[in-house]
Amino acid sequence: MGGDYILLEQHQQLGDTTLFPGSSCGSSGAGGQVFRATQRRLSSFQLLLLILLAGSCTIALYAYWDVMLLTSGNEPETQLSNETLAEKLQREVRVLCWVLTTPKYHKSRAVHVMRTWGKRCNKIYFMTSEPDDELPTIVLTKPDKYEVLWGKTKEAFSYLYEHMRDEADWFMKADDDTYVFVENLRYMLYPFSPDQAIYFGYNFKMVGTHQKNESYMSGGSGYVLSREALRVFAEGLNDTTKCRQEDNQAEDMEMGRCLFNLDVKAGDSRDSKLRHRFYPLLPFNILLSGYFGLDFWLYKYAYYSMRSCMDCLSEYPVAFHYVSPEQLYVFDFFNYDFQLMGKQKPVERLPEKIKPEDLVIPDSDNHFE
Repeated sequence: MGGDYILLEQHQQLGDTTLFPGSSCGSSGAGGQVFRATQRRLSSFQLLLLILLAGSCTIALYAYWDVMLLTSGNEPETQLSNETLAEKLQREVRVLCWVLTTPKYHKSRAVHVMRTWGKRCNKIYFMTSEPDDELPTIVLTKPDKYEVLWGKTKEAFSYLYEHMRDEADWFMKADDDTYVFVENLRYMLYPFSPDQAIYFGYNFKMVGTHQKNESYMSGGSGYVLSREALRVFAEGLNDTTKCRQEDNQAEDMEMGRCLFNLDVKAGDSRDSKLRHRFYPLLPFNILLSGYFGLDFWLYKYAYYSMRSCMDCLSEYPVAFHYVSPEQLYVFDFFNYDFQLMGKQKPVERLPEKIKPEDLVIPDSDNHFE
């Protein structure tokens, strides 16, 4: 038969012991042929099953991988480690820091800012009257006098707007004795759009004759403008009806008055428990309840009610003022190198984004006169 002939041809080419171990070389009867053909068919069937099984597993693995890729973007932000979260914020919340200083303090203050918190800004520049090889400086034309700080501030922000407005989302002004926790600054700014005209800092009540809810931010602990606030300020500061044209007067107060008149919102920088994140003094001033009397100026002029206690300072502070160069390094050590045995890191979550139309800024709650 044709089928027997084909089987015998294969048998003769490969040999009995190759295809059918244990079978006789001379076995060529009908029974042996049927037995050998049956064994051959079973082996092919098993091989086919193995191929089908392997293919199914491969398809299942590819499908699982695709699902993981599609859903990975929807994973909660809390899945990220602290370091990864900080890197994410650094990419998404770009902060340009600028520090007001003078040649007198380049080596004794400014370089230490650069070596500590300044290196964590996306970009940092030192506004001064002379260049310095150790610092990324921008030389201003205004003289180094306290009386013209308002003029220097106008010139600094105008320069950033003209030359660097696309390099960052937020623009942070600080002094050379300020310490800024840049990661916490980005965390605070994360919910807000840089395309909204808003700025943040430590709010003070406006003194003298002023409009309702008018306030200004402490220059000592710094303040940060959104990209849109920078544009509004730079394009509107020459309006004599809204901004002081002379260079004298207190810089932070005139800045607040100008921004208020230009409809830039003064944001509430407190945390969800209404604890302050910007603070115009050193931290122990707010932590020790008996350090100041109730007649202390800070309690009187704070826009939002000010208290001193061990739970009155935010766990995510942004900035302090009157920080010496030595203290800059102490702050750095206890926040970036210090480890406490046995303490577990908290699970951190990014706050929800706030649409400009949903933003609500509380009125002043400090009625201390």
